[in-house]
Amino acid sequence: MPTISKGEKTRDHILKVTRKILVAQGFHNTSISAVIEATGVKKGNLYYHFASKEDLGLAVLEDAKEEFFSFLAKALSGRDPVEKIINSCKAICAEQEKNNFVGGCLFGNTALEMADSNQKFSGVIREVFNRWTGLLTEHLDEARETGLLLPATNPRLLAKTVVATLEGAIMMSRVSKDKEELNDFLVAITGLLGR
Repeated sequence: MPTISKGEKTRDHILKVTRKILVAQGFHNTSISAVIEATGVKKGNLYYHFASKEDLGLAVLEDAKEEFFSFLAKALSGRDPVEKIINSCKAICAEQEKNNFVGGCLFGNTALEMADSNQKFSGVIREVFNRWTGLLTEHLDEARETGLLLPATNPRLLAKTVVATLEGAIMMSRVSKDKEELNDFLVAITGLLGR
């Protein structure tokens, strides 16, 4: 196993701590001084790893993206493609509950805050949603081909519906701090997928 250098550990520490701040406060409400205070690194050290606040924000998104798809690969488990999708949704909802519905989804939050004002951030978010939708589409294609879904089902549209509905449920649970919002989503998606 490769050894991680002190610089790589510092960079990763900055990314993980900054992600927590961005989820709670958003990009515009997060100052470099807040990042320095929360991470405990010196300003020069922060700028050694990240040239600007935008650079740091993009690096946080890229790091979160890779972590999310690694998480999703494990969460997409089950006996058949429909069960895999339902289990992935349950796993995402469980993460939200574990965080006491604070912060919501970094990707959804960033989309709302930055999509109209920063093309670089928008590009990363678009990639996340396209890749996520693509993975679900593959499973739904398989489900349709094996007779688990009606032949008239449009897998891509259904995948987009799952992602959009889940993002909406996360937002609603963030406001209400009530897991019923996520439970309602799971009941609706399970029904939509024919279970």
